[in-house]
Amino acid sequence: MSDKTSPARQREKLNRAERLLATIATIEAQIEKISASGEVAPPSCCLARYQARGQYKPYWYYKLQAKQPIFVSKQGAGKPSRYKHLGAAG
Repeated sequence: MSDKTSPARQREKLNRAERLLATIATIEAQIEKISASGEVAPPSCCLARYQARGQYKPYWYYKLQAKQPIFVSKQGAGKPSRYKHLGAAG
């Protein structure tokens, strides 16, 4: 730190750095906890909600959506899919 920086500003920078490191440690612990709890979606996937129209009312469904085809497809000759359907809401 330079001589032109006041001691109060130096303390504030150190406090911010300590808070940032503590936050990073907390997030890393949460990631570990989530990973240990069960199956986790691959990176670059997002959860999407979509609506299908039934005979009497619309229904909401959820799916995982990836940028590249990575999910095992139920149809076809083993061709991977970009989508993995998770089921209905509720």
